[in-house]
Amino acid sequence: MSRQLKLELQPGKSLGDFILGMTISEALNVIKPGNVAVINKVDIIFNDADPLSIDIVLKLVDDGVLLRFAPSSQRLRVIEIFDVSRLALSYRGSIFSSSDNIASFVNIYSKFGPSYPGDFNAKKSVYHLHYPGLSFSFPIPPKFNTLYSEGTELPVELPDGSTPLVSKIFIYSGLQMKTPLSVLPSQNEEIIICPNIGVYFSKKNCILTFNSTPQDVLSELGPPSKIYHKEEDNMKIHTYQVEMTPAPDYFYNYFHLGIDVLFDSKRNTAKKYIFHTNFPTHYEFNLYSKCSFKILDNSNNSKTIFEALKHLAEGKFIPNNTPPQQPKSSPSTTTNDNINAIEANNSNGKQQNNNNNSSNSNNNSQSPLSSSPSSLSILPSSSSMSSAVGASSEIQARHDAIIDQSIQTIHPDMKWEEVQNIFGKSGKPVVNNRGSISNPFGSTYFYGYPGIIFEIMRNQYISSVCLFDDSPIYVTDLMGSGVNNHNQNNSMISGMNSHIDSIENVY
Repeated sequence: MSRQLKLELQPGKSLGDFILGMTISEALNVIKPGNVAVINKVDIIFNDADPLSIDIVLKLVDDGVLLRFAPSSQRLRVIEIFDVSRLALSYRGSIFSSSDNIASFVNIYSKFGPSYPGDFNAKKSVYHLHYPGLSFSFPIPPKFNTLYSEGTELPVELPDGSTPLVSKIFIYSGLQMKTPLSVLPSQNEEIIICPNIGVYFSKKNCILTFNSTPQDVLSELGPPSKIYHKEEDNMKIHTYQVEMTPAPDYFYNYFHLGIDVLFDSKRNTAKKYIFHTNFPTHYEFNLYSKCSFKILDNSNNSKTIFEALKHLAEGKFIPNNTPPQQPKSSPSTTTNDNINAIEANNSNGKQQNNNNNSSNSNNNSQSPLSSSPSSLSILPSSSSMSSAVGASSEIQARHDAIIDQSIQTIHPDMKWEEVQNIFGKSGKPVVNNRGSISNPFGSTYFYGYPGIIFEIMRNQYISSVCLFDDSPIYVTDLMGSGVNNHNQNNSMISGMNSHIDSIENVY
């Protein structure tokens, strides 16, 4: 063999630079040329029709390794070495298996120490030896099956004097190979989204709104992965305006959070927030990590919840029985205006969405907060907290207490039909195919509601969500007082499309 990867094995933790709990993007970055010894070929295996039905797998074809990622969290859950002969494997600094000397049962037992009797699969004639976070598979000649059927004997030496050679190795978290534990980093961020209002980051305990400046975003989220200035808006024609803006809007890209923030160049405040699900069936797969978000509906209950979260972020007392805030404008007017932009005069969609908003209004009599929000004490300032870990746990507990778990929210693993069950039926979508030559994944479809746009893939899963401020004051100032409602809302749609155009131009 011309070359052979040498990888250090750590039970329950890692194989070389591949660490349990890492994201798909992080694993692919390890595979890039220059980061490790040359990995010639990588296959990505997934279910196109239903990406959540099976693991997402990175197959290192020439190196005999499968990296299995949980389809929902997109975190590495199991590392499988399906061809041990293609690797040089070491443990605690010394090589125990290579192409010239494949590890035998005796070698493994000597290297890793004694263990309980393993499992014997009589149908496949394979014996599995287990250690915490690590399992080895040994093929057994069928003629010796009866010796190990009861699972009490170890195949240290077969009756013919030979010892079985290891064929597969599994690295996972936990004690059971069949039920590996999920490995999620403590910094995994859960995000609460309230249309037309803003975003709450649970771990960081902070709020970003449409009044947030670049300095606010930097202070709360840190420096972005990249800053991109928009150069062209392919949907500008729908605004019926030809004048040039003095300066382009600009993006803060947070690839590790799965978030983009678009800033208005005139106001220097946040204009849109975009959240990505990173499904392998989308054009931008591997550009972002999966964003773990929960989207509240457009009811007044949601505004009450978000106001309580704002109090939590500011360290204020959360009042009991907080009355729902009244909307600034008529729900029916806001809904109809924004659906017009998406559905192109689909009157049926407008009526259905109005009915949905009416039903939401009727539910405002019941408090959307937890049963006893008054039990939440005033949040101490950061200087009075004993430790960052303790403060984070306290904040998380209060965050969980604020949100009534019976309230329906939208999360990244939902299908479009489930989204409509919460937000109501939408009208006709805006279609984006990105050019059939460069995009093998097919078109995506943009559906809009007041303050929010969903990008849906052909398998009916969400690929991204765009949060924007569609309040009349902001839209009038942005577009000019003489622009009608149809043009105003087409401007909101163009924002999502121009965001995609921007990403395509940069990457």
